[in-house]
Amino acid sequence: MDLKSILELLKAVDKSGFDTFELNDKDFSLILERNANVPVQQVMVSAPAQAAPMAAAPMIAAAPVAPAAVSVPEAAVAASEAPAVAEDRGKEIVSPLVGVFHKLAEGKAVKIGDKLKKGDIVCMVEAMKLMNEITMPEAGEITWAACEEGDSVEYGQLLFNYK
Repeated sequence: MDLKSILELLKAVDKSGFDTFELNDKDFSLILERNANVPVQQVMVSAPAQAAPMAAAPMIAAAPVAPAAVSVPEAAVAASEAPAVAEDRGKEIVSPLVGVFHKLAEGKAVKIGDKLKKGDIVCMVEAMKLMNEITMPEAGEITWAACEEGDSVEYGQLLFNYK
């Protein structure tokens, strides 16, 4: 689950009025608890035991919490919601398959500000030693690049934004 999905989930749970919400997935577990006396959402995220260790997230302490919990004031959650930023970036080009992201050859690589036509190749995704061309779905200008050379990409993962 990516950060954008987690923030959307936080917003939905906040609007629902639930005091406790728990989500268990094979990759992670998410527990949201709200104390009626303190306007704070507690977010606990844990990875499976076999997963690689992750860097500790910075903590914003608004109230005492249990160890391994991150307390985030509701105002901070509202201010950091991704949809407002995503709307400014325009339309999305997503990966149609799982693989490895590759930029185009030097001089042909797509950069922010490039104006492309429908069908122009924006990058390659390597899967099972085959290079798959990812093309512009319509004419537009690239406004954001989400991946770097050699990044692993998942099905449906954002590659570029365009307007």
